[in-house]
Amino acid sequence: MRRTVLWILSTVSVLVLLFGYHTSTSGPLASANPAAVISGAGRSGAAGGQSGPGDSGSQSSGGSGGSSGGSSGGSSSTRPTTSTVTGDVAQTQWGPVQVQLAIADGKITDVAVPQYPNGNSQDVEIARYALPILIQETIDQQSANIDMVSGATYTSAGYIQSLQSALDQAGL
Repeated sequence: MRRTVLWILSTVSVLVLLFGYHTSTSGPLASANPAAVISGAGRSGAAGGQSGPGDSGSQSSGGSGGSSGGSSGGSSSTRPTTSTVTGDVAQTQWGPVQVQLAIADGKITDVAVPQYPNGNSQDVEIARYALPILIQETIDQQSANIDMVSGATYTSAGYIQSLQSALDQAGL
């Protein structure tokens, strides 16, 4: 009899603890830091102190070369066209993901992620790990045909869905 009473009390205690646990999609942290944007340019800028100056210098000189070529040949016809396209928000189990592309002359030159799951510290840790990999793959592949990041399946799927939406809007 005594064992039965202890078993019932233990079971009730476990159920109370389980139902009292707050998930990552609840509470004030679910909308924390909405202005944070992970971007390819920000990532390159962070790495710029180590190996980026040569890369950014070549990008700057390439941009200057395009401008000077444009002014000598005809400013409106040879000038590089740059546009920014924002993909649809992809809703994932852990939060929204949205991709924004910078496109110059039909090529993806930069990728930003204005919305990503950031409801708790684990979501932020996963995003900090996975999004730079996804951004680099996007720039390398120039398409939505990229690999998902292991351990960030939902974020990767939402990223690819929003990326495809942005590519469709850009006509790429």
